[in-house]
Amino acid sequence: MSSSVKKQHDLERANKYLLAMNFLFALLIISWIPRLSAIKKMLGLNNEVFGSLLALGSLGALVAYGSSGYVIERFGSKVVSNISIFLMVVSYAGLTWTQNIAIFALINFFAAVGGSFLHIALLGVQTAIQKEIGRPIIPKMHGAFNIGFLIVMIIGGIVSPFVSVRTHLTAVSLILAPIFFYCANQVPSSRDLAIGEKPHLGLKFVKELIPRTQLEWLISLGLICATVIEIATNDWMAIYARETLNIPAGPHVIYFILFSLAMIIARWKFAPMLKRFGPVNLIHYGSIIGGLGYAIGIYGAFLIVETSPWLAFIAARLGVLIGGFGIGGIQAIFIKVLGDKSGTSLNVALGRVYLVFTMYLFVIRLIISFVAERVSVAAALLVPAVLLLLTFRFAHLADEDKDLQR
Repeated sequence: MSSSVKKQHDLERANKYLLAMNFLFALLIISWIPRLSAIKKMLGLNNEVFGSLLALGSLGALVAYGSSGYVIERFGSKVVSNISIFLMVVSYAGLTWTQNIAIFALINFFAAVGGSFLHIALLGVQTAIQKEIGRPIIPKMHGAFNIGFLIVMIIGGIVSPFVSVRTHLTAVSLILAPIFFYCANQVPSSRDLAIGEKPHLGLKFVKELIPRTQLEWLISLGLICATVIEIATNDWMAIYARETLNIPAGPHVIYFILFSLAMIIARWKFAPMLKRFGPVNLIHYGSIIGGLGYAIGIYGAFLIVETSPWLAFIAARLGVLIGGFGIGGIQAIFIKVLGDKSGTSLNVALGRVYLVFTMYLFVIRLIISFVAERVSVAAALLVPAVLLLLTFRFAHLADEDKDLQR
């Protein structure tokens, strides 16, 4: 076997394990989403306080994203991935073993640290392998994550009426841990891949924590506008379904399932859609159609649920379907742009972008929780819908004829 054939074989093998890791990543970190209503009740909190508590997890992500590029450069993505998995397994298993708000917040902090480090480690390796293979693989990575999300929601809907949230989350963590560690050790380290210029690892790196180019700032803004709808749906859809639409535990997960199915279809069909419409048009169509469809479906259902509950259920389902399909591959387009045009280490560029992304997310989550408590959860979900609508303003970043680094 020639060296080039062997290299291609190794890259394809790594691609399969990366798909598996994204799938497992979702199984672990999403496992508590269908049980958020039960966790809120266990802690005895209202929507505003509980939403603010979830937002505090962003501080853990802030710490991780601020240092992730440099930590990965220092120790390699494989070491960082294994430590991240350990942090997540312990944290998600431990979330429901306390009713103390301070301890819960601390555990949530470490869960966010682990998840954020793993996110950057995986994204850096995936982007490098995508360049080597010569075809888009990141949308399918997102699709694998969404398949894991979908399975979690189905299982969560089935077991919610019968299994306690503590037993559920602990069992998921213990079962997934050995499989996750195995897959992580089958993927090449970032040290074995070309991921751009090496960054400064001395004290000067502190000055480089925030984006240093116009491109990085704009990518962070585009990503937050395109991604908040997915995060807000994860945070609030269970509460929306249970408390606004009065759907009992179990069947309430249908909205997560439909949202995930739409994203899976859009992401697995990304390559042909990209070829047909181009990246700029995909961002235009996805953001406008997805944002409007989600807003009309979710808020329209809220307006008519008292008089026409079945019509409200259908409207909300259509809303999440259109929203999920709309965001499709937008995130992958922005990441590809960053990988193609960034002039520094990819891990560092990703860390800088997601550091600012997390700052935005922290504020937006607080706004959403405030609106959810003071107005309604349906009104709060209009915030991410409006942001998705605004994503079309960043479509020019995907124009291959424009260089925005300086």
